Amino acid sequence: MSKRKCLSIKEKNLILHEVDKGVKKKDIALKFGILLNSLSTIIKNSDKMQNFDSLNSCSKRLKTCVYKDVDKAVLKWIHTMRDKNLPISGPFIIEKALQFAKRLEYDEFRGSNEWL
Repeated sequence: MSKRKCLSIKEKNLILHEVDKGVKKKDIALKFGILLNSLSTIIKNSDKMQNFDSLNSCSKRLKTCVYKDVDKAVLKWIHTMRDKNLPISGPFIIEKALQFAKRLEYDEFRGSNEWL
C-alpha cells in the first residue's frame, strides 16, 4: 500500500455507500487501498461528503465558498457577458468581483487568482 492516497469525492462517496451496506471496514480499506484511520476520517466527515455528492465529484477537496454573494453576482455577470458574446478574461472577472464585493461591503475580499 502506498504511503498516501488522494481519493476523489466520488470515491469517498462510494466508500460511504459500502459502509452503509454493512461491509467490514477492513475489507473496504483493502478494496480502496487506504488505511483504516483514513477510512475512519472519511466516515467521520460523511455529512460533508453527502452535501457535495451532486457537485463536481471528480475534485479531491471540499472547497467552501466564503463570499457566496460575490460568487453568485460574478456568475450571473459572466452568464450575461456570454449571452452577449462579449470576451471575458481572468483579470476582468477579478476586477468585476472586486466591484461586487465593494458594493456588498466585503472590505476584506481580495480577488486573487486562487479565488478565481
